[in-house]
Amino acid sequence: MTKAASKTWRLPAALVCLSALATSIAGAEQEKSDRICLTVDRNVLVDQNCFTDSSGACGPTSVANCLKLGTPEMSRAWESFVGADDATRLRFLIDRWFRSRPSIEFPEKKRFSFDGVLEEDLAAACHDLSSDLKLPKLKGAYLDRQPGESSRDFLARIHKSIASSLEAGCPPILSLKSYIARRRESLDDEVAWQFATHHWVVVTGVRRELRFTDLGFSVDLVDPNGGFETSAFIYAENQLNFRALKGTEEKGQWLSGRPYLLVQAPGVLSLRPHGATWKDRLVVTANFLISKDSL
Repeated sequence: MTKAASKTWRLPAALVCLSALATSIAGAEQEKSDRICLTVDRNVLVDQNCFTDSSGACGPTSVANCLKLGTPEMSRAWESFVGADDATRLRFLIDRWFRSRPSIEFPEKKRFSFDGVLEEDLAAACHDLSSDLKLPKLKGAYLDRQPGESSRDFLARIHKSIASSLEAGCPPILSLKSYIARRRESLDDEVAWQFATHHWVVVTGVRRELRFTDLGFSVDLVDPNGGFETSAFIYAENQLNFRALKGTEEKGQWLSGRPYLLVQAPGVLSLRPHGATWKDRLVVTANFLISKDSL
């Protein structure tokens, strides 16, 4: 091949490469614009393990990360807490809005226990905190399916609440609960559902709009157990029924059918129950949401 021919051949090849690069960049920009994503600096995320009194501080730590990643006034509120570092500020948050105030579910107890924080207690703490500090009001609600609600409408309702809160600069706090179904010899091998684990995370990103054909949607998360970013997929189960709690085992209600959206979150290790085997059916539910907009 002559030098002239070589140059002639290289020019179209270079143009093809540039065109492919431009298409890739445009696609990435389009994908970015299709999502609502808060800026997350992993170096500023709070790790629940810095609170050494209990291993169940995922709820209050998620409140801390919500404040740090939220609007400027929310992050300033976190910086105003007593303490020179995150560990001290987290302790201040727990002492003021959890340990010193009664539980909604069990008034004879405090909101914070060694095992963690219940759904309505975390919502109450967020309400009190936002009122005390003059921050945007945060509201909590169970994410159970409404009577007669189709899977499509159910999915769209939960997605809208997450997306609108993120759009307002307030990262929602999401409760995830896992359950195991096992056959019990004592029940003639009937399947019995039992509660397994409960964990709080913060949602930092979601697709802006659901397409009509979407069966679920992905979310970006901050897991307080380690203080790191991960992702999950939230979807409506359309084939197999399951049972899940609304509330506590003592005072709540077991719901049947397909009462919650399900979640695939392989990066959230706290949801893995001890002692589960391949025979067990495990589901993770999107259980409760604390956000700027009510459901």
